[in-house]
Amino acid sequence: MGGLGRVIWVAGVVVAGGVVAAQAQTVDAITKKLRETGSITMGYRETIPPTSFLDESGKPAGYSVDMCHSILEAIRVQMKLPALKITNVPVTLQTREALVANGTVDIECGGTVNTFARSHQVDFTPVTYVASNQFLALKATGIKDLKDLDGKIIAIAGSGSSVKDLDDLIAREKLNVKLLNVDDHAAALIAIESRRADAYFSDNSAFYGLVKQSRHPEALAIVGPEIGYAPQGFMIPKNNPEFLWMVDHQMAKMFESGEAEKIYMKWFGPYGGSVGPKLRAAWETASFPE
Repeated sequence: MGGLGRVIWVAGVVVAGGVVAAQAQTVDAITKKLRETGSITMGYRETIPPTSFLDESGKPAGYSVDMCHSILEAIRVQMKLPALKITNVPVTLQTREALVANGTVDIECGGTVNTFARSHQVDFTPVTYVASNQFLALKATGIKDLKDLDGKIIAIAGSGSSVKDLDDLIAREKLNVKLLNVDDHAAALIAIESRRADAYFSDNSAFYGLVKQSRHPEALAIVGPEIGYAPQGFMIPKNNPEFLWMVDHQMAKMFESGEAEKIYMKWFGPYGGSVGPKLRAAWETASFPE
């Protein structure tokens, strides 16, 4: 074979290989399951209103749940599925990443911060919410700023992403505090109301629901400076490029059309929340042109 022939043959192999690789990428486990069974598993949190929680009828509800339902309905239409069966799977701080990583959950619709450590195990969608860490405390404690924390007991959820930020804060500010490890947000609220802890350090998105759940919401306050940048997204198992692409594409449409903001205001508006500049910037960054 002549030189030109070899070039053409090699180019053909490269192109064919690229086509094969592209085709292989589209046949991921979740897309295949959707095509064959018309079903999907959706993870949700039971106790973090208004993001993801069980409503009075015992069904998953909230900001993240509504967003996921809109995304999945658009994917159903795009794939021309006659129906879509959603199996709801409850997840916790401790189980959410593992259940996504092992494929038990196809898309986790809670409030999970995207970190480099987590994104090594699972994939993340574009940003759904931007949180910062703050303190939740009873007003009666007198805690308003960092200087008021000396000698106090701070509750922290050991499996959350706020642990490192708190460790760094204690070291930087040389705070004399004791730590109380709790399992989740609900346990933290109990610790505060029972005075076993003076404050709870976590992302402030969780505080909306905790204040609502409290027996005396008027007694609680969100205090201290906003610390860190915690962009939240939905987790999806690795190696599902076609499904992730469909999710990302639909989310971009929701950001551009204003649908995402309507869902946000439905759930956070009653608490006085609004789409802030960091979240809006994240949405605009993910809104790629067609």
